[in-house]
Amino acid sequence: MQSASRWPRSRIRIQLLLPFLLLVLMSCGQGSSLRTSADAPSATANAPTPQVKATPTPSPTPAPTPTPSTTVKLPVQVELEPNDYAHRNYCAEGAIAVLLSTWTTALPSLDAIGVTAHVIESYGTTGDNAVGAINTYLQQITGTTNYAYTGTHVTSLPVFESQLETDLSGMGRFTTAGHGSPVLVHVMTATLPGWGGYQAQHMISVFGYSFAAGTPAGDTVTYVESAGSVAGYNGPQVETISLAALWTAMQNYNTDITTDLVTVIS
Repeated sequence: MQSASRWPRSRIRIQLLLPFLLLVLMSCGQGSSLRTSADAPSATANAPTPQVKATPTPSPTPAPTPTPSTTVKLPVQVELEPNDYAHRNYCAEGAIAVLLSTWTTALPSLDAIGVTAHVIESYGTTGDNAVGAINTYLQQITGTTNYAYTGTHVTSLPVFESQLETDLSGMGRFTTAGHGSPVLVHVMTATLPGWGGYQAQHMISVFGYSFAAGTPAGDTVTYVESAGSVAGYNGPQVETISLAALWTAMQNYNTDITTDLVTVIS
């Protein structure tokens, strides 16, 4: 019996390994052809991130806080009541015009102010109505309600002094305006100069003071007198009296008038 021929073992091993090697080579080739640009290392992947230094913002310089001055006299425009019977009680309108003159040169007429303040020719204008008129005009002039006035019933001289200092020195709500504003005061006239003892309810606009003396008798206030002879006043348009004298006239108003309790508009 003829024996089958036998392949050498080394040849058999080579033949068995060839398919495996071909498979491996084909796999590597496919892997290389499927490689995308996303797989490639980025040129900037390892680049250092630039450090951006923030520029510090300088803190704004705070505006200086106003302090009360020992002496203040605001620039104002004097508006006189027409010296006729129909305008004899337009003192509030005259005082309002003086106040508004520290805010604008385009002043409304006293008649226009009277309409806004609801003046009654036989009586005058109440404190509340005067406040309403002031605030209406100030809002029109400034475009804001930040400078609104308030009517108060003041029975303390130190409180009144503080109101004068704050408003005329341009402090408090007037700080952003950059200037002061007058204070309106209800008084009785008998003890005031120029009235010859005639007693009437009256409103004046205080636009200046000097508190250098430090006493009510030595300190002074300056105000506009808008009234004329028909109303009972015969004197200069601007008066300067002691703080004590003004306070007496204010106290007389508090005593005599019980229907309108507004003493100070500030």
